[in-house]
Amino acid sequence: MPEASEEIPRPIGLLIVAAISAVVTVLLAGRMPPSLESFREIFKSFGVDPGAAANFVMDAPYVWWVLGLASIALLIWIGGKSRVSIQELRRMKVSVTVLIIATVLSYGFVAYAIHVPIFKLGGASP
Repeated sequence: MPEASEEIPRPIGLLIVAAISAVVTVLLAGRMPPSLESFREIFKSFGVDPGAAANFVMDAPYVWWVLGLASIALLIWIGGKSRVSIQELRRMKVSVTVLIIATVLSYGFVAYAIHVPIFKLGGASP
């Protein structure tokens, strides 16, 4: 086992995961504003108030760029280092994991907030 101060090659798998995460997050950030605007128009055409959660989500469509820019910064940090210490590698892995979890939880909240009013319109339960 290498010592804490010794540098080791950065795992290529970490770079691949960071790259995939960056691409997906940036595409999501670019696609969410027009998607949320479409949902706003749907609710408006039905004359329905979608509720506080859906309004909150639709009022902040560009907040996704926070995650997108964070994923790009993370990719640059990971890609810029070919050799890292054990502590830095651990920080990189934790950072990638936290960003992925934040993105998935954010997307899940948006999906829930938008689709619950749609299910209520159709009389179905979510």
